[in-house]
Amino acid sequence: MGLENDEMKYKAPGVLLVDDHALILQGIKFIVDGMSGVGEVCTASSAAEAIALIKEKSFCVCLLDIELPDLSGFELLEIIRERCPGSRIIVNTMHEETWIVKKLLRMGVDGVILKSADTNEIRNALESVLRGEKYFCEGFNKIRKRLRFSINAPDYRSLLTNREIDVLKAIASGMQTKEIAERLHVSVNTVETHRKSLFMKFEVRNAVELVLKAINNGIIHLDPNKNI
Repeated sequence: MGLENDEMKYKAPGVLLVDDHALILQGIKFIVDGMSGVGEVCTASSAAEAIALIKEKSFCVCLLDIELPDLSGFELLEIIRERCPGSRIIVNTMHEETWIVKKLLRMGVDGVILKSADTNEIRNALESVLRGEKYFCEGFNKIRKRLRFSINAPDYRSLLTNREIDVLKAIASGMQTKEIAERLHVSVNTVETHRKSLFMKFEVRNAVELVLKAINNGIIHLDPNKNI
């Protein structure tokens, strides 16, 4: 009877930590290892390592960075959601850009902390998520409130055609209609048609409003290299 009771004991939840910075990874692991009620803690320094681990083990919580060397953290997040739908996800990031805030909310993450977070906040985030609650750090919450963001807001990217996205990126880079036409090998009238369509879909009146709204929705980025 005693052996049967031992086998039926509650299994503490496993935690997966993903970050390509060794010091950050080991620092968080040290904190999580010291928490009561947490089972096996595994670490991965790349998306490939993380995917290999989730194929072998089940994790109750995954705490991951969104900047990884081999795959976008957003893509890894989607893979985790697909393979481990019951896993709760906390994102640990140094970025507070509007488009990142919106994208993480749309993806339904369970928590967000900044890499500047202290030991107590990391513990609080994990404990909250393990209880089935959401945990968003103060900086993240401030941005969310300032934006008055609604998770039910339109997914603008899904409304756009590939050609409209090409035109949008060209407008964001400061190109004029004739330059865009030459670049895309289409007529000026075609570019103007796409421009009007973009204004209508984004519900804006001019190119400045268009670009700002596209940045806020993560369709284009302030760093021009990310728009390529």
